[in-house]
Amino acid sequence: MTSIRFVVLALAIIMTGCAEQVEKKPTAPVKGTVTFQGKPLETGEIVFFPDSGERIANGKIQPDGTFVLTTYDEGDGAFPGTHKVTIVSERDMEGVSAEDPEASMEPSYIPTKYNLQKTSGLTAEVKDGENEINFELE
Repeated sequence: MTSIRFVVLALAIIMTGCAEQVEKKPTAPVKGTVTFQGKPLETGEIVFFPDSGERIANGKIQPDGTFVLTTYDEGDGAFPGTHKVTIVSERDMEGVSAEDPEASMEPSYIPTKYNLQKTSGLTAEVKDGENEINFELE
């Protein structure tokens, strides 16, 4: 019985040591504000896609239009370099019945062109150190 426990313990130690480690490349803090037609965008998500093809950074847009980006750990920012940017901001349509007047409303608060890299037209340059990057959508 003791030898079985030893084997299980040894396997656990070996497997833990062999777990793939994620190499965390340096990031730079990024915060900013998103406005639409001159007013803060109150909800949504912003995503930075590095031109280098590395891991994306994203952030939740707060009710005052502000965001903070995360790549690995909360608020750590994005990789320095050029990024394509997308922004999605949609109404919560969960539980809305077809008869509800809200059902006929456009689900997106902003033009849907901002949802995709190919059509958003938004880019950002992240530099080493603190970054404040704002987006004014029309």
